[in-house]
Formats: sequence, C-alpha cells, structure tokens
Amino acid sequence: MPHPSYQPLTGGAGLLALADGRFKTARLTAALLLPLDKSSASEYAILPYLLRRSCEAYPSFTALKRRLNELYGARIFAEVTRLGECQALVLHAVSIDDSFALHGEEVASACADLLCSMLFRPALENGVFPAEDVEQEKRCLIEQIQSEINEKRLYARRRCEELLCEGEPYAVDRYGSVDGVRALTPAGVTEAWKRALSRAQIRLISQGSAPSGKIGDAFRQGLSALEGRAPAPCPAPIVRRADTVREQTERMDVGQAKLVLGLRTGIAEPDGGVPAMRLANALLGGTPHSLLFRNVREKLSLCYYCQSSYDRLKGVMLIDSGVEERNAHKAKEEILRQLDAVRAGDFTDEDLESARLSLVNQFLTVGDRQASAASWYLGQGLAPSLSTPEEAAAAVRAVTREQVAAAAQGVSLGAAYLLAGKGAE
Repeated sequence: MPHPSYQPLTGGAGLLALADGRFKTARLTAALLLPLDKSSASEYAILPYLLRRSCEAYPSFTALKRRLNELYGARIFAEVTRLGECQALVLHAVSIDDSFALHGEEVASACADLLCSMLFRPALENGVFPAEDVEQEKRCLIEQIQSEINEKRLYARRRCEELLCEGEPYAVDRYGSVDGVRALTPAGVTEAWKRALSRAQIRLISQGSAPSGKIGDAFRQGLSALEGRAPAPCPAPIVRRADTVREQTERMDVGQAKLVLGLRTGIAEPDGGVPAMRLANALLGGTPHSLLFRNVREKLSLCYYCQSSYDRLKGVMLIDSGVEERNAHKAKEEILRQLDAVRAGDFTDEDLESARLSLVNQFLTVGDRQASAASWYLGQGLAPSLSTPEEAAAAVRAVTREQVAAAAQGVSLGAAYLLAGKGAE
C-alpha cells in the first residue's frame, strides 16, 4: 500500500485517498483551514452549519433530504474544530460504499458533487444567505457556546488556555463568542464565506472504494470557478518556556472546584521530540494508570479526577482535576511533584511500559473507525508529510526512559486556574 499523502488539486487544495476494504461505508471530508482570529472566528464558525442546509441544486431542506435518500440514506454533517492555531470548518458526507450499491451507482462521486455544490454554490437569496437560515444557525451556535460554558470541566480548561496563551490565537474559542455570533448578518456571513473560499487551505479526505480521480475532478471543477485564490498560511509559533505563572480564581455556582494547570512543553510538530513528549504525558497523566491517577487521586485522595493532555500542534499541556477547594493548593503541589518525578526519571519500568502500551494501542486502533482515521490525517493537514498511526506507534516504542525524562525537563508551568464555588470556604 503506498504511503498516504495529500495529492495537490488546484489553488492550494489537497486530496488524500484512504482505501480500506473493512468498511461498508464511504466517507468524504472537506475542510477549510483558516488562521484562528478573534475578529473572524464567529463568522467563520457559522459557515459549515449554514452550508450543510441546502445548495443551489437542492435549495430547500426537503429537496436536499430527498436527494440524500436517493443516495441510500447518505448523511451530511458539519463541525468546527481547532488544529493548533487553525480554525477548521468541516463538512462530512457519509454514504454506502459504491461496492454495495444495488445497481452499481457511483454514490461516493454523487456525494462529492453534493459537497461541492454546498461549498461553492450554496442557495442564496438576492446574493446573500437567507436571513431565516442565518438566524436559526445563530441560535444553534449560541446554544453550542453556552452548553460548553455549562460543562464546567470543559469551561475551566478553556479559561486556563486563555490565561496561559493570552494574546495568542490559541486563546480564541473555535466558535468565537456569543456577542460575536449575535452581531452576524446575512451580508456579513456571505462575505465571510467568499473570503474563506479565497483564503482557506482546503483539505479533502476520501475513504472508500470509489476512484479518487472522480472525487478530485468534482472539486477541481468547483475550485476552478474561484478567481484569485490565495491560501493563507496557518503558522503556530511555539513558546518554548513560560516566563511567569499567571494565576486566577473564578467563582461560579459549582459544587466541585476545577483546578487546571497550563504548561509549555517547548516541543511541538515538527520537532523530533514529539514521541517522547507524548509518552511523558501518558506516563504523567494521560492514562488510567498514570502517576497522577495513582498518586494524586487514589493514594492521597486529593481530587476526584486528575488527567493531563498534550497538544502536539501547539506544545501546550493541560493538567485538569476536580477538587475540593480546600485541597486545591495541596493538589497543585502534588501534581507538580509528580511532574518532578518524571523529570528525574523517578518512575518504574512497569510504569513506563504501561504508558507505552496504552499509547501504542491508541494509535493502532485509529484505523478501526473511519471517523478517527479522518481526524488523524486532518490533524496533519498542514504538515509537510504525513505519518501513519503505525509509524507513530513505532516512534513511541523507540523512546527511551532518558528521552522521557529529558522531554519532561523542558516543561514549565505558565498558568494555574481555579474555578470554585461562590463564597470563600
């Protein structure tokens, strides 16, 4: 099997074809990658949800639904994600694989045509998105933002990211803000759509048995109608160390306090140290048998949960925990003590191998679901070359305990955020 790579189409777009005979479905992912910016985040975030509603060829929801039913019940759905300091506007089409069509229909190609129509030829009224559609999607997007605020663990993590990366694009929410969404107008959103098509790095992922050439032809046709496309770079400057520790306590009506520590690792793609940092994170707090789980939660009972996560695209580590407010300071000290243990190599071979096996297993199961495989390669959409899950697993297998300790030695605390209940304990 050839090594996966994005094949250039036109205008800076790339198509990745992934063939896997284990699945009975075909999946097509179309992503617009744009620099994450506070001034444009909300107007970009609403676009995929507007675009999935209809298109010029099928201008109503009823007409679109009828067409999807003709394609063996194909589904179109949208999402907005963050990749480092990029905002990714994503449309997915999922259908039966062509090899299972009853009469040899080219279902995947038809879905590609449909996605192209949605992206490049949406249903407009007097040259702008219909006002009613915009208002409905504004309400849904506001509800989405507010639902994440109501999910206090997620909210605390976002607030810590804002505290750690103040003034950087990484601190901007992928959906923008409630005020930003409320201010959107049909004319403004339409201009944002045109600007997104002009400036976005476009990445397409085709999964299934359909010939990738036909998928590519459909998108080449759509891209060829765009004049003056100038894809914008999406740089992700890496801050190697935190100079100061920013601290903040926020009070809300919560029963359980949330303590989140934000750290700079100094290691991010395409650094060669990423596998060691991934393993260091898994050892510290990225698995159910990590040092944080065993010592801070189980042994000392200082928190209800305690986990770490590592963003290899930005070089940021977050350690989040649920605590009693009176234990927050002790929990913070013990978390940092466990980080010191990793720096010093003060962990057993069994600890290291358990973390390694867990991480390798995560990589080797990526291909078990089309959605996770698409996410894996979309996350490398701006990389000069792609690595497979198997290659990532091999890289982690080769990491030594000395490399793990060395990676942890470069980690520095930059923010400590506490979300606590109203009133002092």
